[in-house]
Amino acid sequence: MPPVHEQLTTTMNIQVHQGKLQLARNDHVEVIDGRGFSMRCLFGSLWVTQDGDPRDIVLVPGESFTLDRDGVAIVYATADSGLAFSTAH
Repeated sequence: MPPVHEQLTTTMNIQVHQGKLQLARNDHVEVIDGRGFSMRCLFGSLWVTQDGDPRDIVLVPGESFTLDRDGVAIVYATADSGLAFSTAH
């Protein structure tokens, strides 16, 4: 009998200093120790949360945010979304 539901997860450990990324709705990216990582929402809607930070940051097209602490940050697409990013490294 085939499985009712399978979820595939892909993990990539990459280092990039600037670029653009597209995320499908409900996809996410984890940023580890990303203090200074800046992102700008190009389209869609992004929810950003940082480890130990009580704020919920929601970005819509044209809005930007820079991570201000190390630890894990999650950038979650609440809709099909695009983001431009750069790092201070």
